[in-house]
Amino acid sequence: MARCSRLGWMASPASPVVRALTTTPPDVGAADVPALRAACLGGEVRQRLPAGHPLREVLRTDHLQLGARHALIRAELRPLLRLWHQAGVPAMLIKGFALAEFEYSTPGERFYGDVDVLIPDDPDQIGRAVHLALAHGWRSDGQHARPSQWTHECAHLYSPDGHIRLDVHRYVTGWVAGSTQRVRYLTGAVWAQARLTDWDGLPVWRPSPVDAALVNVALGRCWGGDAGGLKPADYPDLRTLVARHDLTPGALKDRAAMLGAVFTWQAFTQVCDPFRQQFALEEAGTRAALLAGLRRDGYHPRLLLWQSRWHKLPHHLYWVPRVLPDVYWAWRAVRQGGDPRGHLHRWTPPASAHLPPERLDPAVRVVALLTRLAYPRQSRIGTCVPRAYATYRLLRRLGHPAVFVSGVARSASGAVIGHAWVEDDRGELSAYAEPNARQQFRTVFEWGADPA
Repeated sequence: MARCSRLGWMASPASPVVRALTTTPPDVGAADVPALRAACLGGEVRQRLPAGHPLREVLRTDHLQLGARHALIRAELRPLLRLWHQAGVPAMLIKGFALAEFEYSTPGERFYGDVDVLIPDDPDQIGRAVHLALAHGWRSDGQHARPSQWTHECAHLYSPDGHIRLDVHRYVTGWVAGSTQRVRYLTGAVWAQARLTDWDGLPVWRPSPVDAALVNVALGRCWGGDAGGLKPADYPDLRTLVARHDLTPGALKDRAAMLGAVFTWQAFTQVCDPFRQQFALEEAGTRAALLAGLRRDGYHPRLLLWQSRWHKLPHHLYWVPRVLPDVYWAWRAVRQGGDPRGHLHRWTPPASAHLPPERLDPAVRVVALLTRLAYPRQSRIGTCVPRAYATYRLLRRLGHPAVFVSGVARSASGAVIGHAWVEDDRGELSAYAEPNARQQFRTVFEWGADPA
């Protein structure tokens, strides 16, 4: 089964990923398939291969699997959006799902994790949207009920059949974009140019093609939580929008100037520009170039990051002594080795009640912090087991219905790589920051929801 892994797409100019994306038709061979699959690009590359190319059949499964998954998500999403439309709640589809549905020639070409939707920054509209979803079987992680903790997102909703995590946005970019005033201006500008689209009988809002390229792709990457980096989908997203809507460099540059993003857009096109077939994915200097553009536009993501950390410090200090025992027992379990289920069995008392988000979120984050400090020379993936052990043990000890999940995927080199993470009986934990783990790794076993 084709899977998408975060492990295998660190690229150089001659990497299979960059070569496949920047050549037409894609210059790829059988040895490149693991790298394409690790970057979730199998379906996209297949569609651009000429008829009769031997890799078209090899990558057919990738294309079909993404298309089938998209069909399930589409079928669950449309009834909710119809309810919102009938209730007078405007909803704009943005990012991955919207690109797969409306821009690519087939949905099997674009992998995405969560579904993203933008609604007006109005507490009444947000409340109406969430309560309609809850009344029709959707679940929430509780963020909607804590306006003081809203960021650019105001709710996370989970579909009845579990195929969708719906991130409900009120602003088009993250808080790292600067002051509330600037974020609101940017969001208002996108709404002003948005188009009401007939989606097979269902009216939905879509950003203008220029904003889909500039704001959703470039600024969404640079002014959000991924400031300073690129992802494999950025180049084909931009190329697809440019080709489909005949976008010109001048039109994109002019819109960037109107939105106060001249230097960010200039920096982005230095490292990701389909007009010049340029894509510096994970290349030396990419991060520095993007951050320099942000600073010239008045954004300082590192400063805002440290301000956020300082604000959270009292909460972290409260949890450190309470989490240390669990980090210690996780360390011991890793050293002992053996079947993880033996350790998990000892750490699984009956669950009593869900922790409130104001306790759950900092506890999970402090486990991650202490785990990284305990294993300073290992990568994030390398610390996944001790982190998952410690998080699971802590949450179960506090009565929260945590679920330990183990999965596997193939890296770009074709090696099988294991991963572990923690959810609860409602699904993903936002504070755990593994939103696409089930899409990226094939589940081997779960423990906690139903030990039998």
